[in-house]
Amino acid sequence: MSRRLKLDAPPPPVLIEGDARVQALQIARSEPQKPEDYVSEISRLWSRAQGAFLEIGRLLIRAKDRLPHGMYVAAVEAELPFSSRTAYQLREAARWAVGGPVPVERLPGSYSTIYLLSTLEPPILEAAQKEGLIRPELKRAELIEWRRKRIGGADPMIEKRERLERLRRERARIEEEMRQLEAELQQGE
Repeated sequence: MSRRLKLDAPPPPVLIEGDARVQALQIARSEPQKPEDYVSEISRLWSRAQGAFLEIGRLLIRAKDRLPHGMYVAAVEAELPFSSRTAYQLREAARWAVGGPVPVERLPGSYSTIYLLSTLEPPILEAAQKEGLIRPELKRAELIEWRRKRIGGADPMIEKRERLERLRRERARIEEEMRQLEAELQQGE
């Protein structure tokens, strides 16, 4: 048979990315087989998720900073697939993680755990670092339990200062939300 190109013959089929055969080959090639393969793949994806949470937080911060007053809550936060409380925690976790006291690679993979770390007073955070508590595999429940034990035996004045600081942050958040709602109401009049 001749190897010359036949102009009247159709070209050989080309597999495109959306082709079911290509997808089946990719799945077969990347499907974990052993327990350690599953752990490795899940860990890789979890690491990507942490980066995504921090990037979502950064985008929320930029949206809040750059959009006209009142527009963030009305046009962005109201349309998100999660609550305003989650949006707040994502923003605060990202704000604290970027250039914060703990390198990003040592932070836990959960935005809610990072957020809880951000609420620790500097002396408590320093103690957590010295004790090796802050690490990528830190679980939220572990941090809560450590903090409960730590504060349980802490000086009552330190505990009061921490509570006061938490209340001040919450008041600032509420005042900001009130300002945004007032601006929206004024725009609607």
